[in-house]
Amino acid sequence: MNPVSFLLGILLILGIGNLSAQDGQAIVTKNYKFNDGIYFSFSDFQKNRPVLEWSELHGNVFSNPENFTVKAEVLKQKSLGPSAENLLDSIWGFTIGGIPYYKIEKEKDAPLTLFSGMRVRGELCYFSYEAREEKEIVFSAYNPVTARPFRSSTEKRSLKIKKEKILLMKTGEVMDYNFENMMICLKDDPVLLRALNQIEYYELEEKMFKCLLIYNDRHIIKTNASNPN
Repeated sequence: MNPVSFLLGILLILGIGNLSAQDGQAIVTKNYKFNDGIYFSFSDFQKNRPVLEWSELHGNVFSNPENFTVKAEVLKQKSLGPSAENLLDSIWGFTIGGIPYYKIEKEKDAPLTLFSGMRVRGELCYFSYEAREEKEIVFSAYNPVTARPFRSSTEKRSLKIKKEKILLMKTGEVMDYNFENMMICLKDDPVLLRALNQIEYYELEEKMFKCLLIYNDRHIIKTNASNPN
C-alpha cells in the first residue's frame, strides 16, 4: 500500500469525533445543513443566522443543483413594495436547501450575479465555479518542409476556466485552492502537513482534497445548531 494513502486513512479514522449538537451548538461537518435564508455578512453565515428568510423575498433566481451554482437577476424584500432595492449588491450570500452559496465578484457586463455552493463545509469550506478569463494565445504558421514555425502572432481570447476556492470558517478569508495555500492552511497540523508534502504530483488533485477533508475532521468548528425542519 502507498504509505501516503495509509497515513491519510489513519488520519481520517482518528479525526472522527462526536458530531452531536450540544448547548445549542453543532459541529460543522462536510455535509452540514445550514438554515435557509439571506446573509448580509460573513458573520451571519458563521453564526448560521440568516437575516431574511426566502418567504420574505421575491425575485428572479435560477438554481443549477448539478454544478452547485445559482444565478440571480433580482432579489427584493416583499414588505418594502415595488420600490424596494435590489439586494444582490449588498448581500454576502445565502443558503438554499441547507447549502450555503457565496457571492462571486460579478464579471464585467454580466447580466446575472453568480453564487457558488460550498460543496464541503467545515474549518475549510470548498467551492468552485467557472469564470471567463482573457488569455494570450500564440498562433504559429509552420514550414511544411522543416516543420518549424516561420511566423507567429499573439491574440487575446476569452476562455472559460474552473476556479477553485477555500473559505476559512474562522476568519472569512477566501483563498485559491492550490498546493501553496493548502500548505498554509495545514501549518497547525504537522502530521497532515507532512503527508501533503509526500504526495506525488500525479496524485495531488485527489489526495490534496482528502487532506482538506481530514483536516476538517481533525479540527472541529461549531456554529449555532440549525432549526429543525
